[in-house]
Order: sequence, then structure tokens, then C-alpha cells
Amino acid sequence: MSLAERPPPAGGLDVRRWADRLNDYLVRTKSRLVFYVAGDSPVDDGIILWDREGYPVISKDNQWRQIVLADGYGEIACTTSQVATSADTAYQIPFNSTSTNGGISVNASDNTRIDFVEAGVYSITGHIQIKSSSAASKTVYYWLSVNGTNVDHSERLTVHNNNAFSLLAVTDQVELNAGDYIQFNYAVDDVNLWLDASAATAFAPASEAARISITRSRQ
Repeated sequence: MSLAERPPPAGGLDVRRWADRLNDYLVRTKSRLVFYVAGDSPVDDGIILWDREGYPVISKDNQWRQIVLADGYGEIACTTSQVATSADTAYQIPFNSTSTNGGISVNASDNTRIDFVEAGVYSITGHIQIKSSSAASKTVYYWLSVNGTNVDHSERLTVHNNNAFSLLAVTDQVELNAGDYIQFNYAVDDVNLWLDASAATAFAPASEAARISITRSRQ
């Protein structure tokens, strides 16, 4: 520990001078762990407070910014094959295997909906496993929707191998408000192409039709 990090010794000083030096030391070395209240000013950078909503906040650029803790994570999967009834029709992927915390959950009454308690920017990664039953060229489409409204881009994969597997990568970053929900949508232009979940073999575990990871990256 350096001299600057050590509390001032009391020897050789009168009580008032020692108390002043001790106070200066505490201000210099210890964070002020106090609760944030409405009206606290963020004009000075680097002030850390505890928000009663359950997160620390820090002042930066004249605003309070949440310090993201190890919260807001979800690992969701669809373990059953999903076969479209009609071509060129949107369907939502249902999720029946979940591991979530920090305000992310699969909706109890609609397992195609992923609900979010906390606002923030969320990173989404994963994959969809596709299988074809003919050699004709077929295309699968994937896109994300927020509160039932499609985001402004989609991914597409064309396959033509008979009885072969393909993977469609899922990558998105989306900014959500508290109470929002998202859905993962797909469509095919030929019903001989589907989202496939395969059984385990003697040497390999089962595969899933879709597996998605969701992480809150910032407020």
C-alpha cells in the first residue's frame, strides 16, 4: 500500500488537524455509496450512486448511466421440428427449453414471445437448423419482430441438397423498452424445407431446431 493510500497517523497532530486529514483521506479513497434520489446532479463525471431500482449508476456526460451487472441473460431453444403448413407464410418459433434470469423470460401463455422487464440494448446470437427433403432449390427466411412489428431486415438461406442439414446464423442487436417482447419469425417458399430437431445418436446428443442466446449489453 502506498503512502497516499494509508490513513494519516494520529501521532504528533492535534485532534482537529488529524480529523481534517482523515476526512480528506476518506473523501479521496472511498466511493460515496449513497442512494440516488431524483434531482441528484450528474454534472460531475465519475460519481457512483445506487439506484433504488436495483442498479448502480454513474455520472457521465451530464447524465446518469446504469452500470450493467451480471443480469439480463437468456438461453432459449426449440427442441421440436417446426414444419410450415403453407409456403410464403410467416410463423413464429416456439421455445420449450429455457434458462433465463435478470428480467428475461418466455411468456407463460405464448411461448413464441420473449418478455423483457428491463429496458436496454440486447445482443442476440444463435442458429436455426434447416433440413430439406428434396433436391429442388428452396429458401428459408428469418427475421425478428418487436411487439409484433417486424424489424427492418431479414436473413435468407437457399438450400437444394436432399436430406441434408444446413445452419442459418442468427445475429441481431435490438434496443428495447421495459415491457417489450420479441419473437423469432421464419418462412419457407417450399414446405419440403423445415426447422429440424434431430434425435440423439449412439455417439452424439440430440440437436435442436433453434437455439438463441440473449444478453443485455447496456442500458
